[in-house]
Amino acid sequence: MAQSQLNAEQEKAVISIAGPVLILAGAGSGKTRVITHRISHLIQNIGIRASRILAVTFTNKAAEEMRERCRHLLGANEEPFIKTFHSLCLYILRREGKHLGLGSHFTVYDSEMQESLIKEILKRRELDTKEFKPSHFANLFSKAKDSFQTAEDYAKKNDKDEYESIVSQVFLEYEKTKADRNAVDFGDLILQCVLLFRKFPLILERYQDQWQYIMVDEYQDTNKIQYHLIQLLAQKHKNLCVVGDDDQSIYSWRGADISNILNFHKDYPEALIVKLEENYRSTQTIIQTAAKIISNNKQRTNKTLFTNNEIGDKIRITSFQNETEEAAGILNKILSLKKSQNKFSDFAIFYRTNSQSRAFEEIFRKKGIPYKIFGGFRFFDRKEVKDLIAYLSVIVNPIDSTSLLRIINTPPRGIGDTTINHLQNHSIENGISLLECLKISIPEIKRGTAKKLLDLSKMFEHFISEHEKKILPSELTYEVLERSGYREYLENEGTEESFSRLENLNEFVNALRDFEESNEEARLEEYLANISLITSEEDTKELADYVILMTVHNAKGLEFKNVFLSGMEEGTFPHFLASERDEDIEEERRLCYVAVTRARERLEISLSRFTRKFGEVEARFPSRFLQEMPKENVIGDHIELLYGQRLPESMPKAKYAPVQMSKEESTISASEPQKIKVGIQVKHKVYGLGKVVEKSGTGDNTKVTVRFGAHVEKKFLLAYTPLEIVS
Repeated sequence: MAQSQLNAEQEKAVISIAGPVLILAGAGSGKTRVITHRISHLIQNIGIRASRILAVTFTNKAAEEMRERCRHLLGANEEPFIKTFHSLCLYILRREGKHLGLGSHFTVYDSEMQESLIKEILKRRELDTKEFKPSHFANLFSKAKDSFQTAEDYAKKNDKDEYESIVSQVFLEYEKTKADRNAVDFGDLILQCVLLFRKFPLILERYQDQWQYIMVDEYQDTNKIQYHLIQLLAQKHKNLCVVGDDDQSIYSWRGADISNILNFHKDYPEALIVKLEENYRSTQTIIQTAAKIISNNKQRTNKTLFTNNEIGDKIRITSFQNETEEAAGILNKILSLKKSQNKFSDFAIFYRTNSQSRAFEEIFRKKGIPYKIFGGFRFFDRKEVKDLIAYLSVIVNPIDSTSLLRIINTPPRGIGDTTINHLQNHSIENGISLLECLKISIPEIKRGTAKKLLDLSKMFEHFISEHEKKILPSELTYEVLERSGYREYLENEGTEESFSRLENLNEFVNALRDFEESNEEARLEEYLANISLITSEEDTKELADYVILMTVHNAKGLEFKNVFLSGMEEGTFPHFLASERDEDIEEERRLCYVAVTRARERLEISLSRFTRKFGEVEARFPSRFLQEMPKENVIGDHIELLYGQRLPESMPKAKYAPVQMSKEESTISASEPQKIKVGIQVKHKVYGLGKVVEKSGTGDNTKVTVRFGAHVEKKFLLAYTPLEIVS
C-alpha cells in the first residue's frame, strides 16, 4: 500500500487497528478508500487472516462495492467477511437458529407476506381491515423490533386503550403464527440474533473470536437494535472501528439514532477519534458554504470540512414566480450549459419531496429532453396518481370497467372480491357495464353491500353530471378527492408515506390548473389522453444520456458535476412537517448539507415566490438555509433582499397544510387554547385523529402533545397548528 495514496489523517485511520476507533468521515473525504485500505493493512501488513475481519454496511450495493475494492487491493483469494446487517444476521441464524426453535430452512417474509399474514389474523379476529390496516400494523411491528422490543415487551408498554390492546394482541398472534410456520420477517433477523447472543453467551463468544476486527460503515444510520448487535460482537476484543458522519444523519424517520455516533466516545472512553475533514470532490466555494450551513446545528461533533480544490464558481440563487417557471428556468440553464461539452448525465436536479418532480417531468417531456427519476416512480406511475386517473377515466368514459375495478374499493368501502366477482359475472352475462351493475339488485349480493354499491353508483352519477356541465377539470378533480373520501383516507392514515401521496395528488390538481391556463377550452378527456400518450411513449424509450431527477434523500452517497437544488422555500425545504421541533430542523439542515455536498463543480439553487395547494395560490418565504450561506459565496436575483429579510422564528404551519380548513370545522386558534384539554380527541389535517396527552404553556405559547394511533406522538404550538375538536 503506497503511503502517497493517503493523506495524514487517512493513514492514521488505516494503521490504528487496536481498540475502538471512530472515523468521522466528512462528505467526499474518501471513507470507502480508508475502510478498504484498513482491511488491506490488517491482512497484508499485520498478518490478520481475512476470515477474522468483519465489515458491515447497510446496502447490498455498498457491500459489493467494498468487496470489489478489496479484491483490487488483495486479489481474489483473500476476502474478508463483508455483509449488510440483515445478511450477517441471516448467516448467523441459519447456523444457530435451532437454539431459538427455528428450523434451518426457515422462510424470510418480505413486506407483502408480512401484510398477508397480518390480514389473515385480522380476519380471524373479525377486525375491519379498513380501520385496522395491515400495512400500519407491519410498520408498528418493524419499529418495535428496531427499537429492541419483542411482542411481549410491546404488549406490556402499550395497553392504555382498546386500540393499543388490539395492536398488542395481533402482534403476539403474528409472532406465534410465524413461529408455527418456521418463518421470520426482516425485523426478526437482527432482533433474534441479539436475543440469541444474550441467551447463549458461548455462541456469542464463538462469533466474537471469529471476527476479532469489526468495521461498521455509515454508523450514523444505525438504529437501536443494530447498535446492540455491534456492541455484543465487539465487547470481547474491542477492536471496533466505526465510520460515519453525524452531519449526514438523515434517516431518523427510518429509526436511525444519531446519538449512537455522537456518544461513541462515552461508550468507549478509550476510543481514538480520527477526523477526515478534507474533501476531494467539490470546489472551495461549495465546501465553505456547506460547512457554514451545518455549523448552525448544535447536535454535532466539532469538525470543519475543507478542500484544496479550486475556488470554483459562486453559487447562483434564482427566484421564480412559481414551480412551472422554476422548472422551465432550470431546463433552459441546463440546455445552455450543455453546449459547453457537458452531457445530460452531468446534470442532476434535486428536490425535497417526490411531488416536486411533476413540474420538471412535464417541461422535459414538452421539450423532448431525456430524463430519468432515480430511486422512485415517474409522476404518472405513482399509485395514488393512477388511482385518481382511474376515477376520472370512469367519469369521462362510464363503460371503462377496467378503471372502475381499480378503484371500486379504493379507499376501502367494504366491497370484497366475492362481490366484485358477482358484479363482473352479471356484467358479462347481461352485456352491460360494471358501473350500471352497481345499481342493479343482484341476488347473490347481500343487502348491506348492495347499499354500498348503490352509494358508489350515485357518487359517480353526480361526478358525470358535473362533468357534463363543463365544470373545470381541476374543480371536478378536487371534488372527486373530497367526495370519494380518498383525501380523508390518506390524511387519517397519518404517515410520512401517506402525506407524500397527498402531495402528489395536490400536484395532479396543480397540473390540471396549468393545463386549463394554457388551453382556452380545457377538456378532461384531452388531458387524460395526453397522459396515456406520455406514459406509453416513455415505456418504449431506451435512454443512453439523460438528466437525473431525484429527492435529496436518494442523492445520499452520489455526486454530480452540476447540481440544481430546487424548491428552497420555507415549508418545502425545510419541510413544514419538520418545523415543530429543533431536532427535526437540524435533520433538515443535515439534509441540505447532503444536497450541497453532492455537487462537484457547479451548484445552482432556486425557489418559487408562490405555490399552489389544491389550486389555492400561497406566498412562500425563502428557506432559512439560504440565509445561513456565506453572502460572499452566492450571486443571483435580489440577493441583498434575501439577506436583508428576517424570517419568522417559526413559520405558520397551517399555511402549508395540503387543504385549507373548511368553514364548518371547529378549529382552535391562538386565542382559544382553553378549549383544548388533556384527554379530548382532536383531528390534525395531516396526522388525522389523535388524543391530547399533554398540555403546557399559556396564550400564544400553548403547546400540546397529541398521540396518533398506538405509536406516534407529536408536539404542536397551538398558535400555528389548526386542530379540530372531535369529542
